Amino acid sequence: MNKLLETIEVKSLKGLYRIYLFNDGNALPKLVIYQVADGHEVSVKNMYKELKRLNEEFSYGIQYEPKDRIKLNTREFGREFVKRYKGI
Repeated sequence: MNKLLETIEVKSLKGLYRIYLFNDGNALPKLVIYQVADGHEVSVKNMYKELKRLNEEFSYGIQYEPKDRIKLNTREFGREFVKRYKGI
């Protein structure tokens, strides 16, 4: 059973996004991203691609393909994005 840990609202040039973080037993939380359009949540099909776009938009400079290892998975990339967005 997935337990909702947190909901983050991200205001972007492309509109409002809601990122839900769930505890599903993995060491890193599961991410689910929705774009809010006309008050309705629309599921983002490619979360990794959208995180890359948001990373560029906010100029966070998260290296999703570090030179010293394989590219970050969605959970790792999402964790870094949320930390920087919240200013942690």
